[in-house]
Amino acid sequence: MKVDDEFRAQKYRHLRRVVQTLVACVFVAPSAFAQERSPKFSDYPARVVRTSRSTKVRIHSTPYTVCYRTMLRTVAREDELFAGHYAIGYWGCGTCVRVGIVDLLTGHAYVTPFEASDSISNDGFKVKANSRLLIIDGLSGTSYYVWNGRDLLELEDGKLSRRTPDFLTCSAMSRR
Repeated sequence: MKVDDEFRAQKYRHLRRVVQTLVACVFVAPSAFAQERSPKFSDYPARVVRTSRSTKVRIHSTPYTVCYRTMLRTVAREDELFAGHYAIGYWGCGTCVRVGIVDLLTGHAYVTPFEASDSISNDGFKVKANSRLLIIDGLSGTSYYVWNGRDLLELEDGKLSRRTPDFLTCSAMSRR
């Protein structure tokens, strides 16, 4: 009798371990392997407005934009439409990438006061005319930015960064 009771107890412990393992697989494992959802263009919609590419770029929009007047004029004439009525483009010095945005309705210009990426891989600069989202696939990873009409804010862990960018004047930049 004692052997039968011991056998049943052992069988019960084994069955309990199997059930615990199944419960862990069903409820715990999926959250352990869940990845954060990447932002999509449809998450940040913008109404597309008909514009003219002959907008006069206001190169003194910020103390920073005058440094890149030639690049911003090229962005307004040739680069991709973005966020409804903006043109967006990028340029690099070989080790970093700056992003320029021009409002095709008002001519107001914006340049990232930060380096948006170390460099951009092939087809690594993604925008859509009907979205405020910018995706940059750099060599060190993918970055997501959202245009709020005034600043390009980085998405960090699914939340918009609220840091106000620091602008430098051209003379301050040349001293760096």
